[in-house]
Amino acid sequence: MTANWQEGVTGNTIQNVPVLIIAGEEGSQVPVHVVRKMADAIEGSTFRVLQHTAHLAARENPEGVNAEIDAFLAALPDAA
Repeated sequence: MTANWQEGVTGNTIQNVPVLIIAGEEGSQVPVHVVRKMADAIEGSTFRVLQHTAHLAARENPEGVNAEIDAFLAALPDAA
């Protein structure tokens, strides 16, 4: 990765916001271990890996992405 994503998430800059991070297990441009590191840097984030999916998960596996988003949103507490 050319961009330093860590600069954007260090110092707890993302707080009190639900975050879902989805990686494709076959991603070579941004491997799963790199995406996992990003997810680990965001406290409370949810990390999912889609099998048989590469870098463009929403395009390659829209059903899988939508299922993960639906499950993530369903698990959130209702807003007051």
